Amino acid sequence: MKSTYITYVLAILLILTSSNIFAQFENKVTLNVSLGAIQPVGQREYIYQSRNGAYLNTWLMPYLFSNFDCGGAFTGAVMFNLNRSFSLGVGVTMERIGNWEYIDEYTMNGERVENNFLSWNITQESSILDEGVNELNMYNLGIGVFPRINMAYGKRFNPYVFVEVTFNYTDINYIDNRRNSWIELGGSEQDYDIWYNSLTSPSAYKNTPQRSFGIGLYPGIGFDYNINSNIGIFVHGGYSFISINKADLEEANLEPENFTSAKIEVGLKFSFLRSKDI
Repeated sequence: MKSTYITYVLAILLILTSSNIFAQFENKVTLNVSLGAIQPVGQREYIYQSRNGAYLNTWLMPYLFSNFDCGGAFTGAVMFNLNRSFSLGVGVTMERIGNWEYIDEYTMNGERVENNFLSWNITQESSILDEGVNELNMYNLGIGVFPRINMAYGKRFNPYVFVEVTFNYTDINYIDNRRNSWIELGGSEQDYDIWYNSLTSPSAYKNTPQRSFGIGLYPGIGFDYNINSNIGIFVHGGYSFISINKADLEEANLEPENFTSAKIEVGLKFSFLRSKDI
């Protein structure tokens, strides 16, 4: 009888403790910090047409954004929990995406040839003086506002959906290693720039846009796991779209496009300012 009484008491205490813990998840403000991975998506190439005298030449050319490799992101955000179902957040995201690569495939003298699109060599009288690969890096700074709908607020496991509207500053950094090598080999900067500016093919990435301002959209889904009343972890991801100034790409002799990617983020959340009215 005594053991049964003790069992009942422990069960009641467990229920009360559990209820108290979940009640403490009801905080007005939440700070989020996260690290993420970004995978650019989209069509990788297009048909380029160029008139050479009386002939119209066509060949495949790579798009700029969809040929970037996977990148990383850091995000910091503050979220205001207006009620049990609805939260509104503001965040800042810094992204870096590098390792741009596109491999040309074509047939020469009956043999299949593969060539890195950004590769180059400097020759003199059929001798190769130097060779290497140019680089493309992309950086993006975004400020976003995101409404969020919680499916199970106050529970340890809380699925949610969100839609973030972002305002982006995108910088594309083209590093012409061929130019640096040319100068190191004794060539003049002026001669190289005259030759480079005479190029019309997009393969030169002439006047690659250095910066662009655009509005983006980032819808996604995720979940919180609340460790205790103030600390939790979260995982979310979705599809990101950033508009790019088309005029910048046209002036750079590139096919206009926007930057689209798949994103996933993992982070910590810190909640405080508990309120019974939430």
